[in-house]
Amino acid sequence: MIGLGAVTRNIHLPAYRTLSDKLEIVAGCDTDPAARLTAKDKFGVPAVFEDARKMIMETAPDIVSVCTPPAFHVEQSLLALEYGCHVFCEKPVAETLADADKLVRSAAEAERHIVVNNQFPYMNIHRAAKERIGTPEFGKLLFLQASQIFHPDEVTEADWRGLLRRRLCFEFGVHVFSLVRYFFDDEPIAISAQMPNPLSKFRSDALNLITLEFADGRAASIVLNRLSNARERYLDMRLDGEYASVHTSIGGEIRFEAGLHTRQKRPFVGFSFVKGGKAVIENGTRSRVIAKDGINPFASSTAYHFNNFIDSIRNGNTPQGTVADNRKTLALVFAAYDSAETRNPVYLKDLEPAEGRTELSVSEGAAIAS
Repeated sequence: MIGLGAVTRNIHLPAYRTLSDKLEIVAGCDTDPAARLTAKDKFGVPAVFEDARKMIMETAPDIVSVCTPPAFHVEQSLLALEYGCHVFCEKPVAETLADADKLVRSAAEAERHIVVNNQFPYMNIHRAAKERIGTPEFGKLLFLQASQIFHPDEVTEADWRGLLRRRLCFEFGVHVFSLVRYFFDDEPIAISAQMPNPLSKFRSDALNLITLEFADGRAASIVLNRLSNARERYLDMRLDGEYASVHTSIGGEIRFEAGLHTRQKRPFVGFSFVKGGKAVIENGTRSRVIAKDGINPFASSTAYHFNNFIDSIRNGNTPQGTVADNRKTLALVFAAYDSAETRNPVYLKDLEPAEGRTELSVSEGAAIAS
C-alpha cells in the first residue's frame, strides 16, 4: 500500500481484512513517520517504508494499492507497473485525460491491470437497484436524479482536498458519474453544467448543477451542494422506471414517521433503522426496502470490488473498473467543467481519444489542483 492515511485506515485496511483467505498484506509506505507508526502498531501492517520503490523491490508484491493524493497517482501507478505489479488506485486516477491515456497504454504494454476504486456500484443498495432495471416490476430506466448536501469543515478541508480548485466533480462527482454509467449501461451523448459560486469563502466550486442526455431521450440530473445548511445527505438517488421508482440513500438513520397520504386521504406510519444505506422500491404509496448496507459501506464495497479484481487476475480475465473504462467516467468530469466555463453543452463524442494521439478536445487547463 502506497499511502497510509485516512483512506487506507478507514476503507482499504478494513476491506482487505475481510479477504484474508485470498490476500496477504505485506507492506505499506508513507512519507509521514506518524502514519507509518500507526499502520504498524495499531493496524498490524508487517513492514513499513518511507520510499515506495524500496518497498516494492524488497517485498515483491503482486498488487500495489495507490492511496495517496491525486497528484501522485500516475507516477506511483507507473512505478508499480515498472516492477510487474497490478495496481488498485484511488480516484481520481489522473488529473488530465492525457495522463489517463498514458496509464491505459502503460498497463497494456506491461500486460498488467490498473483498476480504479470507484466502489459505489458495488454497494449492496446500488447492486440491488441495478438488478431491478429491466424487470417487469420496474421496467426500463428512464430518468435518474442524484443529490448531495455536505457541510465542509476544518477536517474536510485539510491537506490536499482544501487545495483543489475543481473540487466537487473530482472528489465526489466522479462517483456519481460512475453510477450513472452503471445504471444506464450506456454512454451519455451530451452534458450541460452550471457551477455558480455565490460565496467567496469557497476556494473551489461549491455548487454543481449537471444534466446528462442519452441518445434515446433518457436523462440524468446531478446536484452537488456544499452551500446548503440543511441536514446533510451524503448521496440520495432516485431511479425512475416505466412502472416503479427506486430510491437509494447513503447514510444511517433511525426514523419513526406518521402522516396522511393527501391524495388518497389515507394515514400511514413507518419505522426505519439503517446503519449505512438503504434502497427502497416505490410505486405510489406502496414501498419496500430491497437492500441495506452496513455501517461502513465504503469498506464493504471496496472489498467486493477488490475481490472481483483478485478473481479476474487468477482467472486471466479483464477485471471490472479498469483505467480504460474509468477514463470514460473521468471524461464526464472534464466535460462538466468545460460546459460550465463555456456555458454550452459538451458533446461526448468529442472526448474520445483519437487514433495514435492523446490531445484533448476538452480544455487542457483541467488540472484539478492549483
